[in-house]
Amino acid sequence: MWKLLFEFSDRLFAIVPIKKWRHFLRKKVLFDYRRKLNALRHARPELNFRKMRLAKGGGSLVFIIGYDTFKVRKHVHESKEFTRFVNEKRITDAIRPFCTIEIPNIKFFDSDGFTFYETRKIPGKMLVDISTHKIKKHQKQISKQLAEFIYKKSFTDPKEIEDLKTIPTTPGCSWVHGDMCSNIMVDPKTMVITGIIDWEWAGYKETDKEFRGLVRVRKKMQKIGLDKTTRDEYQKLISK
Repeated sequence: MWKLLFEFSDRLFAIVPIKKWRHFLRKKVLFDYRRKLNALRHARPELNFRKMRLAKGGGSLVFIIGYDTFKVRKHVHESKEFTRFVNEKRITDAIRPFCTIEIPNIKFFDSDGFTFYETRKIPGKMLVDISTHKIKKHQKQISKQLAEFIYKKSFTDPKEIEDLKTIPTTPGCSWVHGDMCSNIMVDPKTMVITGIIDWEWAGYKETDKEFRGLVRVRKKMQKIGLDKTTRDEYQKLISK
């Protein structure tokens, strides 16, 4: 959908008679889509761009080609925003060895003045896109897997990201994703969690925020009570 919309708009803006207006519209409305796509083509000519999909989320344009995902900031000069990309890579690289669920392996590369963020797609389907009935049927299994993931991660304190802590090392705090609700991938057949994606807002925070983040923006998950069942399973691990 986004690809068709951006392609149509790009062609429409091409007939705007004044060059300054064309440039303004392409930059402000389409975030330099065409230039960024061409930059990606130059860097990765072996990819099949005819089957490319486009997504738009947060501050990024996302090019999805096969199993490869490429993010680029909507606005090039957002230095603070790009710092979040860099910190995301540092955090995920540091905690990956301790995670019981797959998390993205991030790479960066530059092309034609743009910096791209590359990850390999984690297979599966978004948990939030699974029916409520099916989630409830497998809720205990899902909660156990999430609880173990949070438990292992909660007792991890890599020295290489010590400088990213916004608060001192404190009991009850740990490295958290913080926004797992819309970012849990599952195998739709077995309902086993295959990965946790999009760590852009990860940081050293109260561990309790990880549970709140499981339902924070989705009423569907709030009604299911995934945060409560996951917290219960986590407490069982703590008590052992």
